[in-house]
Amino acid sequence: MRVLVIRHSTAVDPYAAATDDTRWLTEEGRRRIRRIGKVLATEAPPTRIFVSPLVRAVQTAEALAAEIGLDGPIEAAPVLAPEHGTTAQVSALLDGLGPNETVALVSHAPKVRVLAGHLAGESAIPSFRTGSVCGIEDGAFAFWIDPEGPRVIRDLSAIPR
Repeated sequence: MRVLVIRHSTAVDPYAAATDDTRWLTEEGRRRIRRIGKVLATEAPPTRIFVSPLVRAVQTAEALAAEIGLDGPIEAAPVLAPEHGTTAQVSALLDGLGPNETVALVSHAPKVRVLAGHLAGESAIPSFRTGSVCGIEDGAFAFWIDPEGPRVIRDLSAIPR
């Protein structure tokens, strides 16, 4: 199984929204995630997307799904919300999925760092800017998509901090 841990794209500042849960993507955040979607479409197109129910994460997942032409629903996963769920609960979400699946998990910092590290057998991933993607294959780090560019990085030590 391939897992893509994705931090939502750039959202409006907290003061612009009524609550943190309702923060939406900026125009630059939408453009950035569409560019990342183009890379994912060739590198590792997800067959399923699970997403935190917060607006900025849902908008990120929707933009990715549109860009890659996902044929299927985006599935809400409250365990991916910032204050909910453990790595064990997220792992349980993945249990039972097929070995040929490529599953995207769209979530928030700092959860994405810890989750990606857990799934890749690392203590934590060193950096996770908005829009970043950590690709994990068969329980090991496989690649990183840096949102600047975007560009694919295959060496964990080369991830920008």
